[in-house]
Amino acid sequence: MSHNFLVLHFGGQCPWHIWTIEQVKKAAAEVGGVVEVCDISHKPELAAKYRLFYPFMTVIDENIRLPSPTSAERLVKVVNEGVLSEPTIFQPIGTEKRARRVMPLMAENIHDTCLLCVAGEQAEGCQAKHAWASTIKDSVREGILGFVAYQGGRAVGVVEFLPSTMVSYPLPEKDAGIAFITCIYSNSIDSGSEQGEESDYRGQVLEHLLNYLGGQGIRKVQVIAGRRTPYPNGPVPFFLSHGFRELSELDKVILTEGQEELVLMEKV
Repeated sequence: MSHNFLVLHFGGQCPWHIWTIEQVKKAAAEVGGVVEVCDISHKPELAAKYRLFYPFMTVIDENIRLPSPTSAERLVKVVNEGVLSEPTIFQPIGTEKRARRVMPLMAENIHDTCLLCVAGEQAEGCQAKHAWASTIKDSVREGILGFVAYQGGRAVGVVEFLPSTMVSYPLPEKDAGIAFITCIYSNSIDSGSEQGEESDYRGQVLEHLLNYLGGQGIRKVQVIAGRRTPYPNGPVPFFLSHGFRELSELDKVILTEGQEELVLMEKV
């Protein structure tokens, strides 16, 4: 029996999509499957059909949707055994910290942020993200795609956004006056901590973004948050603590941590 693998991705917004495509091709070769890759930037109808609310998704045989980076080994296991919906594990937020410097995120420095979430060997994914940012920078005001925090000469936190009209996800409302957070991420181990404590700089970059957007006449800021995990952003309590409110539950997805609810949140 042949299996169909479909990889959907929102341009180069997340550098992990290159690795994901590679893993899907390896899995397909092992189980005798065929692979199709589609950029929803040009096919938003596919995003609506498969309820894509995050940078990429792997769809297996039309009925299994996997949104997080998934190894070839696990993909083969899913094909052979199906997906088990395990209880979701709550992922606590790290200790909130303030970086020494916060700068606008632009195509010129977007490579700095790639190393926050992908290993150095994933250079192709970083190159894809830089190329993507270069193609859209003229469509956003001042070429600003978000804000990035630097500590000790390296990026430690980032928030990215686009006008909602440029986002291919099937959002309930799209308007030039709505900014949509496409990614907010921090992954830094505090070198001064003997326990290797996680340091969280997301609050600081989010504050910079909200202040900037307020000065640009943006009337709403929206984001999709995981109820209990940071995937695709979040968890929900993080945004609640920064003045966002819950609008609606958009979907339920299966992550490696278990089933997760995706919540649309908004700050006016």
